[in-house]
Amino acid sequence: MFSTSQRLSLILASALLASACSRSHESPPATIPDGSTVSSAHEAEHPVTPAPSASVAAAEPALPTPPSPEQFTAQFVGFSEADRYFFSDNYISNETSYLQVVDQLEPTGEAYIGVGPEQNFTYIARLRPEVAYIVDIRRGNALLHLLYKAIFHEAKNRSEFVARLVGRQASLEESPDASLEQVLDAGASTAATAEEFEQVHRVLLKYIQGDLGVRLSSKDKETLRDTHSAFFKQRLDLRFELHQKNGRHYPSLRELLEAKSAGGNGSFLSRAADFAFLRELQEQHRIVPVVGDFAGDEALAKIAAELEHRKLKVSAFYTSNVEQYLMEPETWKRWVRNVEALPTDERSIFIRCYLDQGRRHPKQLKGHRTATLTQSFAHFEAAQSKHGYKTFWQLVNDD
Repeated sequence: MFSTSQRLSLILASALLASACSRSHESPPATIPDGSTVSSAHEAEHPVTPAPSASVAAAEPALPTPPSPEQFTAQFVGFSEADRYFFSDNYISNETSYLQVVDQLEPTGEAYIGVGPEQNFTYIARLRPEVAYIVDIRRGNALLHLLYKAIFHEAKNRSEFVARLVGRQASLEESPDASLEQVLDAGASTAATAEEFEQVHRVLLKYIQGDLGVRLSSKDKETLRDTHSAFFKQRLDLRFELHQKNGRHYPSLRELLEAKSAGGNGSFLSRAADFAFLRELQEQHRIVPVVGDFAGDEALAKIAAELEHRKLKVSAFYTSNVEQYLMEPETWKRWVRNVEALPTDERSIFIRCYLDQGRRHPKQLKGHRTATLTQSFAHFEAAQSKHGYKTFWQLVNDD
């Protein structure tokens, strides 16, 4: 087994010498006969295409001071690969089991890597990392996180966060011990007017383009507007949807935010302290969205190099069910290569989501069609070295 530095050197060298294989493995979402309510966040493989070259943004080791807006934007641009098509917008999660593992997550500092929309904030709030990277093949997901970053900047509390998300400009006071129900009602019980939405959206756009210095194309602006409009129009009733409707009933944003773990822990909006931590991390530009393929040659390799430079380990990597679509042998090899390049230790874990497509997981909770699971990096690498993984079912049952 190569050392971390050796593995990283091999990856960065291969990225310069070879382009990624472009291969499509998309399959239509499975039709579930039981009137399902939830599916996994990624229901099709992401084909691998070459990403544009970009230099790794310079950064100070060990995060002695918060990164500047320019450093944040340099990482967003420099670490990202090309945009990829996906057959859903994923404005919100569809994994009702996402809190299944939060009771076992402890503050570890270090670095977090995740994928998808708002469920990442709950994991980040529990783990209290120094830096977080949200990696997704869709540029739309990165833009969604830029929108969230702008909302965190504009909102002084949870109620205002919800209000800005649904397009309201209201200035709201909030008691530190306000319940989640009170927060959601204060922020979203009243619909914003079209004029109010326009005003709020302009402010958020100004922060992204002006304060952060992110250069947005006309398509980016259209995507941001469509994304924010979805929350404005549907508020807390917003649900995950496929572009091609399948008749499945997914959980609403309210249902996801109000969910509780077995130990009584909730979403990132349940506690004022969690929101305050996330807001501070956003204000310090330490939650960075990245457009990237888990089996690609650019994004994860550059994140690995950045973490090595800062002497940070990965505390948790939330992969959702993306690995289900990386099982083709050559794609899997590239994914394993990227995993092995990440700096980790004995505490480093994966957080995965399994979707019941007719085969119930032993740890699947009653009333859920997803199961959320953890596995240590050490166990994954040892098992991969010994016998490898041939199916996603084998992977999610090996803990």
